[in-house]
Amino acid sequence: MKTERTGAIVVLLLGIGYLWKAFAMEDINIGDPLGPKAFPIFLGAIMTVLGFSLLIKPEAASTEKLFGRATFSVAALAGMLFIYSIAIGAIGYPVSTFFFLLLASRLLGEKISPAGIAIALFFSLGVFLLFTRVLDIHLPLWGMIRR
Repeated sequence: MKTERTGAIVVLLLGIGYLWKAFAMEDINIGDPLGPKAFPIFLGAIMTVLGFSLLIKPEAASTEKLFGRATFSVAALAGMLFIYSIAIGAIGYPVSTFFFLLLASRLLGEKISPAGIAIALFFSLGVFLLFTRVLDIHLPLWGMIRR
């Protein structure tokens, strides 16, 4: 099976699984007329449609091996996202986001430079301040270490 078809099947199955879990969510009336299910259902539907369209008509055949560099990068990023989700609660949003951005950019081929460090620092602090000060959404500053 070609790499494109394998990727299409993975995206299709993830989309179907996402839709299944989205429809299984409990209905809650929190003031939003669409409710909390709307975005997950939309996202699952888009993933399913895209996976199905890639399965029917994939891009032109590539020379990329099924378990080549691109597959390694995707798997490494997925693992980093999992660790990042745990790190937010453990060490706080700004620190975990800063390190995630640095490591992800390095994995994707960027060299760690003063400009890259500054971008990761300003982005992590800027988003933290936007959410906590402007949108009034709580994000952990220090996590469990400082408690």
